Amino acid sequence: MIKNIAETDISNIIAKQINRFGKVYLLIDPKINDDFFFEHNFEFESIVPIRDRQDTVSQDHECLQLCTIRKGVSYVDQVISELKSNQSAAIALITSPHNIKSIQNHISNAMFMSYKAKYYFLRFYDPYVLKHLVNILNKKQLNQLLGVIQYWYYWQNSYIELHHKPKLILSDIDYEITTNQWQKINIAQAYNAYEYQMMRQQNSPLSDSQQNTLTLILEWIYKTSFDTPEQQKMDYIVNHVMEKPEQFFRKTTYNQFYNIMKNNNIYEIKQYLQQLEQE
Repeated sequence: MIKNIAETDISNIIAKQINRFGKVYLLIDPKINDDFFFEHNFEFESIVPIRDRQDTVSQDHECLQLCTIRKGVSYVDQVISELKSNQSAAIALITSPHNIKSIQNHISNAMFMSYKAKYYFLRFYDPYVLKHLVNILNKKQLNQLLGVIQYWYYWQNSYIELHHKPKLILSDIDYEITTNQWQKINIAQAYNAYEYQMMRQQNSPLSDSQQNTLTLILEWIYKTSFDTPEQQKMDYIVNHVMEKPEQFFRKTTYNQFYNIMKNNNIYEIKQYLQQLEQE
């Protein structure tokens, strides 16, 4: 269902998909870069907006755009390379045996997730969100997420292929999210916020060691605070630790960290971290 694709193979794979289906769809998120269509002279066969059902304010051009790339065009490789850029609005290539209207409706329906009788907006199509969801959701839930889409290609440190047997879902999607999954989704949301902040500061993606450290910090913070961390405390700990070498955080244990988080005094937390730095 989930497979890494080598950069040397991706063009051939997409070409085979276009030959098979006669077309491929490009998903554009104008919220990342609303100049995409002005910066690129791509002639799409069609473009349809995908609207958040609760959004009655945005103009069509401000919504997600589903663009049809027909067989025989010359710019496919350029589109594929666009997926790699975190500044590009191009976020996914999609294939499906179903028509564009069915894909449009499904993505719109899949944007909502319910938990304990409340509905939440789910940016599942964002590669930075999807990279977490593929590890949080089970196979049944991922099948519901993809619905009519047979292949979904995106970039997260490499090209990723999601594949399943497409199914037309006419009703709203009930993912049946568990408490444990909901906790992981909250951690993923916090992770993405800090990752975005750090990427802007250092002007580069997080290294593997940075990703591992950030993941561990947030897991410990959420666990020790019973999934309701104090934002000021969390901000200070994350920012302080992520400025240090990876081995800095390895000096502490979970039990020591638990004692830090029980302390509501930011000054004493600062003292502990400074002592840890001197060890």
